[in-house]
Amino acid sequence: MTFEIVKREAADFGGLVLPRRELGSTVHATDLMKFTRERIHQRGIDDLTTVYVAVPDLGWSAVVGYRCAGLDDLAIGDVLVRVPAGYFAKFLPDGRSSDPIEDVWLQAEIAEKEGRIERAFTEEVESLRSPSSVELFISLA
Repeated sequence: MTFEIVKREAADFGGLVLPRRELGSTVHATDLMKFTRERIHQRGIDDLTTVYVAVPDLGWSAVVGYRCAGLDDLAIGDVLVRVPAGYFAKFLPDGRSSDPIEDVWLQAEIAEKEGRIERAFTEEVESLRSPSSVELFISLA
């Protein structure tokens, strides 16, 4: 497992909300997540981003969508979420799993269990540019 610590600038993302999602290596494989990603792809969006947002007393919500420059780029009916600037652990697939999304989440889970990263449990970003090109940014404390 390899990861790097990166500083990300604040960024806005728009998309569709999936409430009460669990974080981890299997969340991307649920039928609802697959259905929502397909709806975004049908809009002609290839660089798909999922932002996981901690919601007090509810757990996590996922915003499945795209990076946008602001409100003018937001599609009607979509929500806007801002990921603040900060430090993140960036994971890339390393072959632990044949599924690249599962791969990066497994790496993050192992890194946390081994004490190699301390998660902040704030916004976490999963970027999917192609079926095999995945980046996972885990917020750090």
